[in-house]
Amino acid sequence: MQREQLKNAKILLSILFTLIGLFMIFYSYFAGVKNNVFNKKNIELLEQQVLITESIDEVNEEDFDNTTVDLEDMVDADRVDAYIGYLSVPDVDIKRGFVNINSKYNSVGYNVMLIEGSKMPDQDKGNLILAAHRGNSSVSFFDKLYKLKDNARAYITYQGKVYEYELRNSYLEPKDGELTIRRNPNVNTLTLITCTRNDKTTQTIFIFELVSVV
Repeated sequence: MQREQLKNAKILLSILFTLIGLFMIFYSYFAGVKNNVFNKKNIELLEQQVLITESIDEVNEEDFDNTTVDLEDMVDADRVDAYIGYLSVPDVDIKRGFVNINSKYNSVGYNVMLIEGSKMPDQDKGNLILAAHRGNSSVSFFDKLYKLKDNARAYITYQGKVYEYELRNSYLEPKDGELTIRRNPNVNTLTLITCTRNDKTTQTIFIFELVSVV
């Protein structure tokens, strides 16, 4: 009788250990699948594809052949007082207005350019995207961005408020007509884009995050 009970107990223990082993195998598998799905979704959230329809190469004064204009000459809806906001980056002496995205002067040939898909600073978790040339021409407004250090400040003045941002990241993207913006989708951000210094094949992306509004 005892032998029979011992035999049954061994069988039950064997079945139990087998079930535990199977559980651990399936748990690890599904945990891995879940983790991969989470990581994929997280990457999708962190990356935003932006199409750049104008070249933002490094330019020299002679490259423009009188294509720039004095914005004081704007008329009607494109007057200089039609700037909808201002960008300021004190560490590299940048202070420049930007116009409505539909203005003919919203171009790197004239201004700091407001990129299609941008969200204004007052929109929750939005991303304001601005691009400009670098080099030594009259429109090379982002010529000194490469000098920025970690935690540098940038400011956007928009509709009577000043939005203060802090530099969180910068990285290179191929110059192929579109780029990926890697940012935290849970905060308001400012993205500045220009060509890379001493590299004609890439653009440099600067990601700033909002820290205060006055």
